[in-house]
Amino acid sequence: MKPLVTIIIPSYNHKKFIEKALDSVFAQSYKNIEVIVIDDCSTDGSQDLIRTIQKKNPFKFIARTSNYYSANPKKGDKPIIEAMNIANGKYIAIVDSDDYILPGKISTQVALLEKYPEASLCYGGIQVITEDNNRYKYIENFANGNHFDYLLVNGNPLLYIGCLIRTSAFNSIERSHPDLQQEDWDMFLKLAKCGPFVSDKETVACYRRHGNNSWFRSDREQLMYLNRMLILDTWQHESSWPEAMDIRWQQYLNKQYFNSQELDLLLSKRPYDALLHFLKFRALSAENSTELAQMHLSMAILNCDARLKVLPELYKIKIAVTESDEEKINIIKEMKNRIISTN
Repeated sequence: MKPLVTIIIPSYNHKKFIEKALDSVFAQSYKNIEVIVIDDCSTDGSQDLIRTIQKKNPFKFIARTSNYYSANPKKGDKPIIEAMNIANGKYIAIVDSDDYILPGKISTQVALLEKYPEASLCYGGIQVITEDNNRYKYIENFANGNHFDYLLVNGNPLLYIGCLIRTSAFNSIERSHPDLQQEDWDMFLKLAKCGPFVSDKETVACYRRHGNNSWFRSDREQLMYLNRMLILDTWQHESSWPEAMDIRWQQYLNKQYFNSQELDLLLSKRPYDALLHFLKFRALSAENSTELAQMHLSMAILNCDARLKVLPELYKIKIAVTESDEEKINIIKEMKNRIISTN
C-alpha cells in the first residue's frame, strides 16, 4: 500500500486563493492523502468558504477563533505546527492557502523519499507568480546531501510549498521559538541535522507573490532582521556560524535598511546586538552626535564575537576616532588579546 501523506493548508485571509489551493490538493495523481486545513481566524470570509468546499471534498478543518500572531505573549504552537503535530502521514506536505501544487507533486516526491530512506526532506522546482501574472523560477540550484552549512551560511533558498518532509524527522526536532514570525528556515536547518536533503528539478508548485503575503508589509525589513538573528543565535556553536555572520554583517553594511528610529526599536529588542550598535554608530556619526556614536561603537566591539572578520575593522575605526595616544595603545592591546585568544 502506498504510504499516507498528510497535506496541510495553513490559511489566513486568502479567500481569493484558497479554493485554487484546495483544488490542486484534490487533483493530485497520488490519492492516499489526508488533508488538514487550519485557519488562523481569518476576517475575510475564508472560514465560510472553506466549510463550503469541505462539503464537496471532506477534510479535517481547524477553525481557530483567535489569531496566533496577534496574541502577546504567544500561547501554544503556531498554527502550522499545530496541524503538523496531528499529522498521521509518513510524509507531510504544506500548501499555503494562496499557493497551489501541480498534479504530480506528491507522487514524484514520495518516490524520492521512498528511494532515499535516510533523507529528511525532498524539494522540487517552484514557479513564482507575480500580481501582474509574470512567472519565473524560484530555485536555480538543486543539490543533494548535507544542506546544513549551506543553509546556515547562505540563508533559506527553499519554500514549504516545494518540499515534502519525513514526519519522523519533524517529530524529532525542537519546535521553533514562539517569537519567530515564519519558521521555515529554522525548521529546514533542524531537519538538515536529521538527514540529507534530496531534490528533483521538476517544477512541482506555484508560489504567489502579492501584497497580502505575510512578508510584504511596511516593517518587513525589521521583521526579517529579528527572525534571521533569532535563528542564527541558536547556532553559534556551529563551525560555519562565523561565516554566516560575516555575510550578514556585509549585507547590512552595504545597504541602508534602517533609519535611526528603526534601529532604536530593534535595539530595544536586541540590546546586545553588535551589528545593530554599529549601524547606530554610523547613523549617529552622520548626525555629528559624536559622543553617543562612540558609545554605540564601544558596545558593538564589546558584543562582537571574536571569531568574526569584522572585529579588527571595528577596532581600527575606534582607534581612528580616538584622540589620546595612550588610549589608542590600550585599544590595540585589547584587540590583540581578543583576537589571539580565539586562534
